Amino acid sequence: MKWLKRGLIALVLIGAFVVIAMDDPNAGLKRQAIHFNAGDNQLAGELILPLGTETPHQCVVFVHGSGDVPTDAFGYYLPLWRVLAANGWCALSWDKPGVGDSSGDWRSQSMQDRADEVAAAIRYLRQTLGLKDGKLGLMGFSQAGWVIPKVAHQVEDIDFLISVGGAVNWMAQSQYSGRQRRLATGYSESESAAEQAAEEKVDALIQSGASYQQYLDHINQDDKAPMSEAFWQFVQCNWASDVTADFTDLDVPMLALFGARDAYVDSDKTASAYHQLLANAPLPFYHVRVFEQADHSLLRTDNIANAHNEYHRWLTLARIWWQGEAAFADGVMPCLTAWLAEFKSGQPRPTTICVPERASDSKPALNADTTQG
Repeated sequence: MKWLKRGLIALVLIGAFVVIAMDDPNAGLKRQAIHFNAGDNQLAGELILPLGTETPHQCVVFVHGSGDVPTDAFGYYLPLWRVLAANGWCALSWDKPGVGDSSGDWRSQSMQDRADEVAAAIRYLRQTLGLKDGKLGLMGFSQAGWVIPKVAHQVEDIDFLISVGGAVNWMAQSQYSGRQRRLATGYSESESAAEQAAEEKVDALIQSGASYQQYLDHINQDDKAPMSEAFWQFVQCNWASDVTADFTDLDVPMLALFGARDAYVDSDKTASAYHQLLANAPLPFYHVRVFEQADHSLLRTDNIANAHNEYHRWLTLARIWWQGEAAFADGVMPCLTAWLAEFKSGQPRPTTICVPERASDSKPALNADTTQG
């Protein structure tokens, strides 16, 4: 444990040096503090504008993934904000409830609660921050894949959705992530089978609506460190999340991006499922793209196991601070830029920049250039 603490301290020092030595990460950006109410929570965040812009004319609302995520996702969003600003787009993001200066607790939220929160942010953006009837898109990460389609169903005048590393089904995603973690940890076949069986018992408790005390009684038999009561309730509230129903009548253009080396979402199966679902939805066009050498966050990687290494995750964060856009896998930023360009003015049309390039993407589930319309 001491070596990990020393490593984290070293990384903080490295990060401080990087921030000093590198080009200004906020170059080209004007960052404006904002506050808005969503339900009983007051949320704090930022409106990020292209330098020299006073009022947003076209904007992308960022929707976080799981966990205690602050406005800038620990710096991960900065390269994305710079690309948006360079193309004339603003961004809106905020601390999740209970994080930073935002009140509340994200662990008390359902996916619908999260969608309601995004809807409140959009109202604030249009009515108070001056976007009015300007172009508006949502960019959701991981868990937000269950959130942004719900928003599209309840808020009018959303021009597009961008999903990064979204999943189809909560339980299936959790099981895949568990398998990848065991592989990364180097479990033997018998150890892996034993832990999988233990996880399935906990899943059964979750789905049965068991109390937190029942969970503690069960987990203590295995001498495992328990999840907190707040997180237990969060999982019980959301374990049935599945994007299928929300995609059935989705009518907003969507860009769905995945990394081939995703340790949390089975990218091949999920991309195929997205394609099949979106092909039958009434939206005008969409793209599904899987990037080689990319992880769950579309950052460049050559090893899927790295995502489950705490030390490597901190190194990845330092790499984002240092490399900026170059930390992302090849093709990610051009794909994003091309997609945004279609919505700047006039009638949007499907771009070919984001068409899959992999041979494995030419199978029937991902052929016809994954473009509908």
